[in-house]
Amino acid sequence: MEFDGTFDVASSPSETWDFVLDPEELGGCIPNCQDVDVVDDTHYTATIGIEISYISATFDSNIEILEQEEEEYVKVELTGDAEEGDSGMSATGEMYLVPREDGPGTHVDYEVEMNVTGRVMNMGSRLVKSVAKRQVKKTIDNIQEALGAPE
Repeated sequence: MEFDGTFDVASSPSETWDFVLDPEELGGCIPNCQDVDVVDDTHYTATIGIEISYISATFDSNIEILEQEEEEYVKVELTGDAEEGDSGMSATGEMYLVPREDGPGTHVDYEVEMNVTGRVMNMGSRLVKSVAKRQVKKTIDNIQEALGAPE
């Protein structure tokens, strides 16, 4: 599954960068993300829960920053296995931060590629994609709420 899009925030690229690279701040924007722990500067762990219809799963996830250009670009990889032992998840996400041309703030372009396997995927790819799309939207909404909407 692939998702991409853009959004704007009121904060500067520097402030946006600091927020995006703070695992606890960003983790707080991801629905059902808990227990974010810093392993080192580029590795984190977190517990992420998802619910699709009557199935719920909790993924023990490892997050790694693969690439970064300060205040401009970050590429992150997430892998996780369900605590229930019957599903897996992997995702690669990229964010590009650009100063807004029409006023203060930051324009953010993002791309996410996600794969889900096992029992969760048995619900059907259309349903899983719909839920994943809502999760991405909610995450973006939370980031915009935390960093402010541009005027």
